[in-house]
Amino acid sequence: MKENIWSFIGSFDSLELASVDNASKPHISYAPFIINQNRFYICTSGMAKHTSYLSENRVASIMFIEDEAKCENIFARKRVTFDVEVSTIARNSMEFEGAMSLFEQKFGENAQIYRALADFILFELKPVSGRAVFGFGAAVDLKEIL
Repeated sequence: MKENIWSFIGSFDSLELASVDNASKPHISYAPFIINQNRFYICTSGMAKHTSYLSENRVASIMFIEDEAKCENIFARKRVTFDVEVSTIARNSMEFEGAMSLFEQKFGENAQIYRALADFILFELKPVSGRAVFGFGAAVDLKEIL
């Protein structure tokens, strides 16, 4: 099951992102991502609402969900969700350079542009809990892959 989950996640270029503001009002968005050592990284503009919410509140949820057009049953789309702790990665760090290199490998020229723009912030999303649903009665907690 572990390999199926990482294979499913690896088929995506972006993740669904749920964050909250200081009044606990939810906000949903998405962001391109990379994975490194079972951690997710997103690089987002300071102009995006979710960037300030992630910076201020340090918690979020992410989801990967099967395309509606490809699912067998709309009520049982395959999906993987994680609750995550959020950290900001400093621009002058080796972790920043390594993650941005992975972004450039995955997304090419667009990622090079984001690296140069000062208002873009790199976040690490560390899973603390998760759940995979691959059909009716096929839900599993993901403690073993965290």
